[in-house]
Amino acid sequence: MADLDSHTGTSVAPPPPPAADAAADQAARRTAPAPARAARPALRDAAPVALRPVVLVDPNAATLALVRALRAQHVPVVTLSPRQLEPASFVRGVRRRTLPALQDQPERWSAALLELAARIEPRPLLLPCSNRAIAFLRTVRRSLEPHFGLTGLEFATDVPNAPDAALRRTLARGEAALEVQLVRDAHGEITGTCVLAWAPAAMPDVLVSSVEGTDVARRSALWAAARGLVGYARLLWASDRFGRLALQAASPLPSAGLALAQADGVDFGVLLHAALCKQALPVCRPRLELVRRLPCLDADSADADMPLVDLPVRPLWRDPMPAFASWFRMLVQP
Repeated sequence: MADLDSHTGTSVAPPPPPAADAAADQAARRTAPAPARAARPALRDAAPVALRPVVLVDPNAATLALVRALRAQHVPVVTLSPRQLEPASFVRGVRRRTLPALQDQPERWSAALLELAARIEPRPLLLPCSNRAIAFLRTVRRSLEPHFGLTGLEFATDVPNAPDAALRRTLARGEAALEVQLVRDAHGEITGTCVLAWAPAAMPDVLVSSVEGTDVARRSALWAAARGLVGYARLLWASDRFGRLALQAASPLPSAGLALAQADGVDFGVLLHAALCKQALPVCRPRLELVRRLPCLDADSADADMPLVDLPVRPLWRDPMPAFASWFRMLVQP
């Protein structure tokens, strides 16, 4: 029976007993649908993405900066070289293998690459580091393509591929030259550009500086886009016989300019690996602070593979072995 409220004079129904509340809650839980469970993520999604290894064929002194940049990002690196004291092969964490001269026993190099392909996962990238390596890889391309990601083999054939030789000729005439380095990814974006101005100084030195070079950088980007380039390119621009700025040489091979660009804030090693792996990176621009005076190795050399300058190998306390290998090589081969 309802009670009478003493303040309002209305009747108020008494609350249901506690047993009735518990029975109603149990009935509601039995009739309500079960909440959906979140799907468990797959293990492959939770695991980190494995970095694609890089195999360098016939590395040289200019390759040291590239190898150090890759190892700084924990990219696995393997070097195949005919020289036992190649500094790039002694970078910390690099797997190295010494083979006979490439021009003498190319079949040994081909067998070594196929052996590596069976042991390295995921599918590694194959980077030639000399003109000899490019010529060799072109001959064995069909057998290596299923196992490696090849780059730098289908490069420009309409211009010479010896920028160092063209740079020597330009400096010998007393003129300046512009060296453009760039990386273009699979989406057609230029992710990094560095323009180095080379000018003759008091013999036998050369003056190199990092400049803006907007026009020559734009022309280089158009040249790379017209050929569908994916990866790294080095282009040398200088005045022709009519005084017009023209492309003198182009090459996919690293040079001392790669280390100079790295010192000015453009890490082409990281950009190249990301471009070949189809990874997006923000555009890298130089600080325009580089100005150096360097001695030329041999101003009268006609060797197309002979670099113009030889940068000293800096000893790093975390990675001292490349410097030791360079010193030992100078003692053995003065």
